[in-house]
This record gives sequence, C-alpha cells and structure tokens, in this order.
Amino acid sequence: MTFRQLAFVPITLALMVLLAACGSQNSMLPAITVTFTPSFEPPTSMIVNEQCGIAATVTNDNKNAGVNWKVACGSEGQCGSFSPVPSSASAVPVTYTAPAMIPSGNTVTVTATSVTDPTKFVSSSPIPITQTVSSGCVQPQ
Repeated sequence: MTFRQLAFVPITLALMVLLAACGSQNSMLPAITVTFTPSFEPPTSMIVNEQCGIAATVTNDNKNAGVNWKVACGSEGQCGSFSPVPSSASAVPVTYTAPAMIPSGNTVTVTATSVTDPTKFVSSSPIPITQTVSSGCVQPQ
C-alpha cells in the first residue's frame, strides 16, 4: 500500500461512522417530566371528606398517555379516593376526596405517575387531614 492509500483508510472509516450515526433511529428524546399543574396543585391541608381538584402535566410524552394517580397514608386502603377514575390525561383535573376518617399518621401523600414511563412521577408533600382545618383548594369542575 502506498502512503496515499494508507491516509485514505482513516478518512473513509470516519465518514462511514458519521454516516451510520446520521441514519440511526436511536436519537435521544427529551426526558419525560411530571409536575403538578399550576392552579390544580394538591392543597397543603384538608378536612375529612373534602374534595379538591388536582392535575398533573406530563411533558415530552410522545404517546400523550397521561398519569395514574395514587394516594398513600398510614391506614392502607383508607387514604381517600380519586374520581372519576385513578388516571387522567395530562393537565386534566381529577377529584381527590380526602378519607372519611383521619388516617394513621394524620397525613396523605398524592402521587401522579407517567403512564408511558412509570419511573417518572411527582408526589405531594404530606397533606395533613384534620376535622377542622383546610388550606382551601380548587373545587372540582
């Protein structure tokens, strides 16, 4: 091989790698994020049986699949409920109803999880549930 042929080999290899990368279908998509929707954020405290509208926004979800809702507290199964169902489209409010009795630990935590990527979620701070004190919330529509 001549010097000219040897010099041409690295250039050819570099061009092949570059062209292969351009045709790749594995380009990086922006990461999915989940946040509470302004004006529909969880309240900072609630009264038993109080109803609040809450919503979560999912960004960079090319499937536009929305979120699944769950609520946790120290009294499993008695932490309140969501309606109409425990899932919603991005930024569409659901109604959360606080538990009928103050749960063990006196608080609940609301979580919205991306349907498309369940590793992406947002959780509220612990929300105190009382008989008499509410921070007020957006009423469900």
